[in-house]
Amino acid sequence: MFYVDSQRTVTRRDSSLIVSKKHQGPDVDFDNWSATQAQSTQPLNSESSASLAPRPRGSVQKELITMMFESMLDSIVDSWEVIPLKGDDSTPTIDFGKTGSDLTFNSKKKKSNAKSSRSRQGRSRLDMDPNQADSSQTCWWSAPDEKAIIRFKNGNLYEGNISMKCMHGDGRYQWADGTVYLGNFNDNEMRGKGFIHWKDDTWYEGDFAGNLRHGKGLYVDSRTQRSYAGEWHCGTKHGEGVIYYSKTFKNSYDGHWIYNERFGYGSREYCDWSGYKGEWERNVRNGKGLMIWPNHDLYRGDWKNGVMSGYGIYIWDACYNNTMALPSINAFRGAWEKGQRHGYGVLNLGLGLGSHYRGEFKNNKKHGVGTFVTNNGLILQDKALFHDDNLGPQIAGCDVRSLDLKRFSNLEPYNFQICDRTVGLIYHIDQALKNIDKQAEIRTNIINEYIDNNRNVEWDMSLVLRKDENVEEVGSEQFDGMIKFEESSLRKALRCYETDLLNIYYKYATICNTNEIGFSPVLIRLFLWQLYYDCNVHERGLTLVDIDNIFHQNKEWLAVNPHNPFEKIYLWQFLHSLISVASRLYAKRELPGTKPDTILASAFRRFMDCDVIPGSSRQRGRGRLVNGFGQYIPLTATYELYRALGEPHTVRRFLRAVRRSPHFVGRPAPNLVEPLDGTAPVGRNLYIFGDELTFAVDDNELPEILEEKEHQDLKLFNFGNLSSKTIIRIFSQIFPQLSESDKIMNLNIELTFFEFFEGFVACAEESIRVKDEELKWREKFLASNETSVPHSAPATPGHVPKEKTKEHKEAKEAK
Repeated sequence: MFYVDSQRTVTRRDSSLIVSKKHQGPDVDFDNWSATQAQSTQPLNSESSASLAPRPRGSVQKELITMMFESMLDSIVDSWEVIPLKGDDSTPTIDFGKTGSDLTFNSKKKKSNAKSSRSRQGRSRLDMDPNQADSSQTCWWSAPDEKAIIRFKNGNLYEGNISMKCMHGDGRYQWADGTVYLGNFNDNEMRGKGFIHWKDDTWYEGDFAGNLRHGKGLYVDSRTQRSYAGEWHCGTKHGEGVIYYSKTFKNSYDGHWIYNERFGYGSREYCDWSGYKGEWERNVRNGKGLMIWPNHDLYRGDWKNGVMSGYGIYIWDACYNNTMALPSINAFRGAWEKGQRHGYGVLNLGLGLGSHYRGEFKNNKKHGVGTFVTNNGLILQDKALFHDDNLGPQIAGCDVRSLDLKRFSNLEPYNFQICDRTVGLIYHIDQALKNIDKQAEIRTNIINEYIDNNRNVEWDMSLVLRKDENVEEVGSEQFDGMIKFEESSLRKALRCYETDLLNIYYKYATICNTNEIGFSPVLIRLFLWQLYYDCNVHERGLTLVDIDNIFHQNKEWLAVNPHNPFEKIYLWQFLHSLISVASRLYAKRELPGTKPDTILASAFRRFMDCDVIPGSSRQRGRGRLVNGFGQYIPLTATYELYRALGEPHTVRRFLRAVRRSPHFVGRPAPNLVEPLDGTAPVGRNLYIFGDELTFAVDDNELPEILEEKEHQDLKLFNFGNLSSKTIIRIFSQIFPQLSESDKIMNLNIELTFFEFFEGFVACAEESIRVKDEELKWREKFLASNETSVPHSAPATPGHVPKEKTKEHKEAKEAK
């Protein structure tokens, strides 16, 4: 492998391999033999960057490959021009920093202290001074041999580093068609970082492996203005990456790829107004996903083979809503098959009036059993209600009011009058009469008990008999006329306050908004609670839980969950709720007098004049919900905390969530937890798309909040610095009946989410105030102790007392 030339300079023979004849044969292990030979050779040291060292294992195989490669060079290479190294005018040789006279060639056997093996006898050796050996520079020819310009016979050109007659290191390769690669080579392969520019004006910059794009890189097609930036695998888009199909960057895909196909989760933007975000399979939408069309239609649900299949919600003419007002949407929630509504679903007709159909669909049409609710709360229900989107020939089992199909068919779906006859008011009159019957029964029982206890007393029964006869006479002859008159009077009262009711409904549907909206809003129960709170119903002994229970008693009013704060309350439901509360507060408990005296109409007018109109006339409502806290405190997360305590739960349960009972000595109370920086999310509650409330965070992600796992029973332990008396005082401002003259009257009053939210925020404000007050007094106490001096020893300049009081030491340690 090495030889000494006439100038006694050690050089490396290019593409040569010298093997002794006695070692040649079919069973020769060239690698082991080469390693054995290298062990008997003294190391050669040089001041140059490349040095000779013991041959590594496998180097002979590489040289054999090099020999075969060199044998083919004449058939593929046209010219080979070596580029001289900088500062070197001769043919590149290896300079070891020693002259030939400094090297001793010795073929004789040397004496040594250690016994040498026979394989080391008679072997030529190059002896050098071992003190000059630098092991840090010894390697097996890892540096490139030379730089060259190679012109191939097919017209290709290479210019760069050469090692073992192979392109190795930095170089530039140009094909005959004009394609150019500039980057790193490894054993005649493009490997590592590089840049390639094709003849069709496309280029790629990034990682290479095995002459293919592999790793991370950027591909740009200058003709079509397309580009891809992301991960590659064996020349294909594979992994995470984003592709832009046009120069405007509005037609793109950002997501997962598998072998040049969109596969997995990704976001596809078609234009400024259309896009899809969800799961993909072989370049088609498949799985869960959200799609927005240019006409503002929106679908979120299941996909199969690029079409809507499975369960999903489709919203027509959806709009971006940046407020807390719930929009009235025209939407379908239900089953889809091959892009059509097929199966059970709910169709909301929008317009802010609550009309909807709940039932079966077939081939995108209403067909089969179902229930249809009109704008005024009229309910149509039948096993064959619709047939191919048309009302069925027979409707059985419906309400009596729904049999007038001619009037119903002529009713325009968008035209709603609150005094229309389809608004059922008979239920309220029936409830008012039941209350009268209960009072009469109680009165009769009292009279009978009095008669039994006073049989010997003479008294005139004519008056009592006359009253009973009047009741019987009214019940037999005038009952029907009284009910008709009550219904007519109540309907006229609704007509009288029609404008006020519409304005109040719109105001409280948008009470947390600061900007104008361009759609018809729908009231939610949370804002309805705010209206009753502004009307001071708590001062009249009526709680919001009582109001919810009254409304939930009638199944025809379609209350899904009686205490859900985000449930929709349409205008006709809003009217029924107001009439129910008016009946509970102001309805007479006796039969009315002569006309125009009524039971419900008079109660409704009084409720509107005394409570609703004055209470809703404020510019902003009372409480903390509508004065900033409702916008910036996550309502959905707070509602989950409320439900963890119970829906509804009592004031007593709220206190038990703050601290344990005094007799509970098994576990100590937890310490207050200070929130870490950045753990409090900053954002707003919004109805962005559809009818689901979302807390939009400013930095687009919610921080991780550590939960207290040791005290799961104390959900509100961070209010532990407040006394129970303080918490009761806070809730007494909401419920006047909770305490009287600083005496607790009833802790079992149930809370809705609205009352919980008001008390929760008030406790948080008070807790912060108490904490700041304690900190202020502590700092004041420490400052006064540091400046105080004992009276027995007057203070002198520079004098420091040797002994400090116990209080002073404790104060300093606390500081």
